[in-house]
Amino acid sequence: MPSSTTSSIIAFLSARDFLLARREDYESAYAGFRWPALDTFNWALDYFDLLARGNHHTALWLVDEAGHDLKVSFAAMAERSNQAANYLRALGVKRGDRVLVMLPNVLPLWEITSPP
Repeated sequence: MPSSTTSSIIAFLSARDFLLARREDYESAYAGFRWPALDTFNWALDYFDLLARGNHHTALWLVDEAGHDLKVSFAAMAERSNQAANYLRALGVKRGDRVLVMLPNVLPLWEITSPP
């Protein structure tokens, strides 16, 4: 019997695949989509970190008003968000705590809101 985490991962991937298959058919996607029940699923640990491991493809591409751009890989995003999470943990922030982040569209915004 699959674990609760495994069941949640399967449910998440099924919902993702459903939307990807209908990405050009809004009506069908809207009519048929159901939010998956995710008991113990942690998007960061159960999905993103696995996807990011050794993945040097672009995950984030920021372009500012002046046209300067910055590309960051999945692997770098995972590493940076993990560093941010560890920093917050060292300050006493615990899982489930709420943290207000006020930043413009800059790399630290995505590091702090990305999965650790």
